[in-house]
Amino acid sequence: MKLIIATIKPFKLEEVREALTAIGVRGMMVTEIKGFGSQSGHTEIYRGAEYAVNFVPKVKLEIVVPAAMAEEVVQTIASTAKTDKIGDGKIFTLDVESALRVRTGETNDDAI
Repeated sequence: MKLIIATIKPFKLEEVREALTAIGVRGMMVTEIKGFGSQSGHTEIYRGAEYAVNFVPKVKLEIVVPAAMAEEVVQTIASTAKTDKIGDGKIFTLDVESALRVRTGETNDDAI
């Protein structure tokens, strides 16, 4: 099993969710986060005053899938979330040692 952690722009969330559902992803965890990467934040003007926005709003997706499906999920997220502008996000893939569905006691692939 693989854990895929993706950070994307918030307005792309619904489009990415629909694309992942279409390829068979059955669940994901979504968290609203703030962060910065290459863009290192930016400046904005509010009521005539300029101020720095050091952390940019993002959405973090956490998805556990069978190892055979991981590359397809990564490619789907990458192609759907891409805007060709700085700040499109990052995707990380990690190994998952075990999984347990609390309600039924199912483990590993059966739990996801």
